[in-house]
Amino acid sequence: MHERSADPFVFLFTILCVGIGGSALALIGIWLELRQGPRARRGFSGILFLFLCVLAGVLWRDDQPAGVVGPILALAAACLAAYLMQGALLRRWASRVLEPRGVWTVLLLGSPIFAVVYAHYLNKPDALPAFLAEPTPDRRKEATDPIALTDLGREIELFRYGEIKSPEALEASMLELERYTHEVIRIEGPNPNCNCHGWVFTGGNFGVPSEQVDTIVADNGYVPVERAQAGDLVIYRDDSGSPQHTGLVRFVGEDGMVLVESKWGPLGVFLHTPETQPYGQNFGFWRSSRLGHRLRISPETIPKP
Repeated sequence: MHERSADPFVFLFTILCVGIGGSALALIGIWLELRQGPRARRGFSGILFLFLCVLAGVLWRDDQPAGVVGPILALAAACLAAYLMQGALLRRWASRVLEPRGVWTVLLLGSPIFAVVYAHYLNKPDALPAFLAEPTPDRRKEATDPIALTDLGREIELFRYGEIKSPEALEASMLELERYTHEVIRIEGPNPNCNCHGWVFTGGNFGVPSEQVDTIVADNGYVPVERAQAGDLVIYRDDSGSPQHTGLVRFVGEDGMVLVESKWGPLGVFLHTPETQPYGQNFGFWRSSRLGHRLRISPETIPKP
């Protein structure tokens, strides 16, 4: 299955730069402390500090994310500490506790730990905006509403959202907050009749609870696929693996570019790349041999009073 995590490049860069690079620099620093004279020791840490600062500045000017620049600055700070500790005044003040050898040892031990913790922090998806989470208390379900059935006959509950105040303004604020204003194409405006799952599985007539998406996927013959095709289903999941958003693949270019159509909670319907949405980066593509994605709506299954 084609699952993705947030910023894999940043994750790998952090591991290589801090986890491996920091440890390598620490070993070189310790070797210089033991084998070389004061000039070589201080020259190494000073030159390395300047080089890393310049590199961080170039990357920052190149609009690289903080997750790339940050690890380099962390290594530069360690080199600066080693450089300063070799000054006579500071050495007398710090005594043997903060000797360069001690700094390098701390860097040796701390680099792998920092890399894992920092990469985990970067890889953690942002919290879902409150107005995109399904507001269970505001769901509206009437006794006369129909229910949906999977291909194997299992019942799927349906609902509609309650009234939402100023949905157009809320949508505009969300797009600006998430910086999606110029990165997505708005297809339809807010509609409280359905959520993202209902847009896919009921044609936009009802909402479908997230906890029932896996039932639909299993009963209606969906299988995970590595490469998307137009008409495929895309499912976004949270850290626990539970579905939280669905969409439809509308276009796949020759260069591999994918465009997804999805409804964002009770708000509008947007055309976007799989990554450009507020539901996280853990997603996969699914395909079924059935015709279309809609469930069978069955009013006659509602018990008569």
